[in-house]
Amino acid sequence: MKQTSPFQLSSILSGHDSDIKAVRGPNEDLVISASRDKTVRSWFRIGANSFTESKLYLGHTSFVNSLVFLNPTAEYTKGLVVSGSSDKTINVFDLENAQNPIYSLIGHSDNVCALDVTPSGYIVSGSWDKTTKIWKNWQEACTLEGHSHAVWAVLAVDDDLIFTGSADKTIIKWQNEKRVQTLSGHTDCVRALALLPDIGFVSCGNDSTLRIWTLDGECIQELNEHTSFVYSIDVLPTGEIISSGEDRSVRVWKDGECIQTILHPATSVWCVSAMPNGDIISGASDGVIRIFTRAEERIAEQPVLKDFDEQVSNHAIPANQLGDLKKDELPGSEALLQPGKKEGQVIMVRVHEKVEAHQWSQADQVWHKVGDVVDAVGQGRKQLYNGKEYDYLFDVDVGDGVPPLKLPYNVSDNPYKAAQEFILANELPQSYLDQIVNFITKNAQGASLSTSSQYVDPFTGSSRYTPSASSNAQNTFTTSIDPWTRPGTSSNTHPEKPKIIPQKTYLTFRQANVEGILKKIGQINEVLLMNKETQNIALTANELSTLKKLGQFLQNPLTKTRSLSDHQSEFDIIRKIITQWPFNNRFPGIDLLRLQILYTPIPAKHVDNDGSIINLITKFAGITTWPKDRAPDKDQDTNAMLGLRALSNLFSIKEGRDILGHEVSKILELLSSTWDKNSNKNTRVARTTVFLNFAVLCQTSSNENEDNILQIIAILAELFKSEIDSEVIYRALITLGTLVNQNQAAKDATLVFDIKNILKIMSTKVKEDRINQAINEIIF
Repeated sequence: MKQTSPFQLSSILSGHDSDIKAVRGPNEDLVISASRDKTVRSWFRIGANSFTESKLYLGHTSFVNSLVFLNPTAEYTKGLVVSGSSDKTINVFDLENAQNPIYSLIGHSDNVCALDVTPSGYIVSGSWDKTTKIWKNWQEACTLEGHSHAVWAVLAVDDDLIFTGSADKTIIKWQNEKRVQTLSGHTDCVRALALLPDIGFVSCGNDSTLRIWTLDGECIQELNEHTSFVYSIDVLPTGEIISSGEDRSVRVWKDGECIQTILHPATSVWCVSAMPNGDIISGASDGVIRIFTRAEERIAEQPVLKDFDEQVSNHAIPANQLGDLKKDELPGSEALLQPGKKEGQVIMVRVHEKVEAHQWSQADQVWHKVGDVVDAVGQGRKQLYNGKEYDYLFDVDVGDGVPPLKLPYNVSDNPYKAAQEFILANELPQSYLDQIVNFITKNAQGASLSTSSQYVDPFTGSSRYTPSASSNAQNTFTTSIDPWTRPGTSSNTHPEKPKIIPQKTYLTFRQANVEGILKKIGQINEVLLMNKETQNIALTANELSTLKKLGQFLQNPLTKTRSLSDHQSEFDIIRKIITQWPFNNRFPGIDLLRLQILYTPIPAKHVDNDGSIINLITKFAGITTWPKDRAPDKDQDTNAMLGLRALSNLFSIKEGRDILGHEVSKILELLSSTWDKNSNKNTRVARTTVFLNFAVLCQTSSNENEDNILQIIAILAELFKSEIDSEVIYRALITLGTLVNQNQAAKDATLVFDIKNILKIMSTKVKEDRINQAINEIIF
């Protein structure tokens, strides 16, 4: 399959005076932005890779944090711009008339940080006042109350179906203005939600993760590559997910994998949005809007690209974002000769007297310098301020339009003494004392690049803090509501992590570009029809029409009903593709089978001359002929990967579990240890997911076969010795933990295969929190 081209810089839009908090691209020639400078602006395309500022929309008296665009109507022929602000109001502007808002919606009692619009044009807003409001005809129609903390995200799927995400770590599903379901999974504030066609929606949060959900509330996948808070998400026309966050990156996700990381020369990338033409808009803490594209004709000129790369390369990374670096223990530039393990991997290298950060690009197969590490506490280096050396020198924001003040601090100092001296030196209210002490205590502890323990202010960014202007600020930390955590607690109080072992639900592969699958089938079918030797296996017009109806169902399975005869007809056509088309052309058929399995028992009940559905998948996807002594070619790898995903999806229905339970020995025999070194990442993830689902099945099966359990553990023992991909390792660990949790024979087998020592060695090499948590739950 053709490799997707990477995104490159297309345009830079400068004009705002402060952080960009929201961006939208209603069409390929229009960009709308909102900023902490209290303004909203529109930008129109004037060239393939250039935009110019068109309108300036005024009316807010504080930061503008959210945006949504209402499509043109007969009354407003160019559309409407809707903005939400920390001044508690929502303003509605005519796109063409920037003088004053035509409507101001008043009703929230705190920052309006989230906006969306329903298909009928109703506005949905979320606020720090813990409520969601629906506005019809420019009037408040209803208020949804259910969250215990700030509502950071709203998603209007339909006029009567809304999802909201909150700092209370939950997502609530609202149907006809009533709370019908609460979704849990995130371990920190939920920051954004986005509709994911054909599947459901995606969420992101301060726990550094993205989660994919069905509309009925099932979390079907967790994405882990960001190294700090994830602020914003959207979905490209291709179905790929884009995200941005505090790790100053925009990331592109496809099939559950991060395929590109775009670093920015800024502390935070607050927002990201997809344009209809497939381009990406980002807004960052440096007040700059950037557009990235895959289209060659829209890529920026070479000098602009070079300047952007240099800005990223020269960006200073505060050492207190990276923990206590030991410069003498860092590798030299020779480490850059070794390839990275995954897209976006960051390493620190010592170059003469400097420490540089470099990031691995899978697309380019090279390390790119992404910044210089400065002021590294722990290297014996101090920061000079007013003639004295300090361990830390923090920026403190005291108000709009006022430059940040410098707060110096040594780890040996009394935090109260340092805070009091700072207040006196800058003539600040005494009521700020407790807040500043808490800020010092929290931020002087160091932070890891891979965690979100470092303080991040919701408006200003990393290591910056905005004290409350309240006259009662002295009691802020005991009485106020912190929208990041919970009432009456400071942000460095973290609840105990929930157990992740044992796994109790089956993992499935639901995400798909159905339209793309059908298009590929049509293209291959045309080629078959043109060749006399293959005309007899090509699909007829009626068969293509039947698959089109299947595609319509798969794109909206929750609202469409299908008869068993419909499913049978569709399965027969899919089986024709899988069994009769050339091996290198059958992959879209296997992919369709993988999806159909989720919604009907017809495939699971299949029996013919080729045997059961297990035989159909393993034989015609090439799993039975997987090469033992060489790497597979691309067609073998692709078909096998899709076949393994189909096997994983069989666990989701009873009929599938029944047949899998009978044929587990055969499947395990096929999935031998040679897969570890011969297949690509996606194939290895799918293979490990089959093992994980078998482990879940063992918890409920009355015919538990200890030989099968021991065989899985033997395979996992070999996998742990050579696997380098974190997602494969994580799923393998959950598999092992689930088996050991409920089976004594499995526990005994870990001694035979020396699993404990293998995992201890792994824990010293792998730094991901989720992997170390799984290891700890298994060993201790």
